[in-house]
Amino acid sequence: MAKKKRIRYEEIHAFPNVIFTEIVDADSRKVNRSWSENVFEKEQETVVEIGCGRGEYCIDLARRNPHKNYLGVDIKADRLYIGAKKAMEEGLTNVMFVRIRVEFLPTFLEGHPISEAWITFPDPYNRTINGRKRLTAPRFLDLYRKILNRGASLHLKTDDPTLYEFSLESLNQSGADIRFHTFDLYSTSEDLGDAKAVQTTYEKRYIKEGRLIKYIHFTLPAPSEN
Repeated sequence: MAKKKRIRYEEIHAFPNVIFTEIVDADSRKVNRSWSENVFEKEQETVVEIGCGRGEYCIDLARRNPHKNYLGVDIKADRLYIGAKKAMEEGLTNVMFVRIRVEFLPTFLEGHPISEAWITFPDPYNRTINGRKRLTAPRFLDLYRKILNRGASLHLKTDDPTLYEFSLESLNQSGADIRFHTFDLYSTSEDLGDAKAVQTTYEKRYIKEGRLIKYIHFTLPAPSEN
């Protein structure tokens, strides 16, 4: 581990806005911590960003929507360090971060359903044969059903056309209700709220490079309906 990463890895354990989990039982997807809504200053609906990286998106969402709590999830501690530190510097009390694998979220969040989810610019894994690692693959959609309130909105933003098309196919196969989708988010006249209003540093770079931003808003059926 590089020195900078090692320092961040050690420091992040002391951050009050980071929950740092370790695997207890990989087979049953258990970690050494469980979720409690009491970690937030106010008890209000909780929104999750899956694969939040440096946390830019959920931090901006938290700024715009103080009536909601935001939970940024990622496995990379050095990335979470940047977002968590920025949130502390700004005094944001409605955003927290969790270092955890996505697959472990159902047991971590058990009994605490989430009201909304964002998946922003995930790794498209275009070199994989069947797309199993993509965050919109059927196995992940099944997982999201377990952590979200029934009828909760999910949002995907990506610059990758292959991931966009794969996601539409995967969602249709999973019985999802695709509320809206577009190959070019910023050319549509639709009022899409935070989907248009919030942009990460990378998204701004992609737009400057001429890449089109794709967007899908969808909901998933309850597990018993699949």
